[in-house]
Amino acid sequence: MKQYVIFNVGSYSFGVDILEIVEIIKPTKIVKLPDAPQYVEGIIDVRGTAVPVYNLAKRLGIDSNAETQKIIIVELSKFQLGFLVDDVSEILKIEDDRIEKANESIKGIKRRFIDSIARVGDDMIIILDLKSVLTMDEEEEIEKYIVEGR
Repeated sequence: MKQYVIFNVGSYSFGVDILEIVEIIKPTKIVKLPDAPQYVEGIIDVRGTAVPVYNLAKRLGIDSNAETQKIIIVELSKFQLGFLVDDVSEILKIEDDRIEKANESIKGIKRRFIDSIARVGDDMIIILDLKSVLTMDEEEEIEKYIVEGR
């Protein structure tokens, strides 16, 4: 059994292993980056550390027009990365037998970000692999922004 942070983006419910998350914050002033991809909102300052923020709806290719948002911060290999989501709803303990690997028939979300699907009651929660959201090239590009931004 693992604990997952459950959050919403558009009409989808997602989960991420709680151990991957550093913290969840309300959005602060986001500094835009020149020539950044459209899904990169910019950089925020979290206790003196520059943290790039990805708009998860744009990155996953789904529609979202939420009025309130949260930023989920995760630790990657070289730096922290924030993901702008619509709302964080709860922390759930999910039994391992309720989780199955995602099959290729899932449409509407970029498949490489999906780790598995959890069945909780009548709901299905998409478990994301947030560490796969960045390609190696993107990680290097973001790292340049962070170093130059300091």
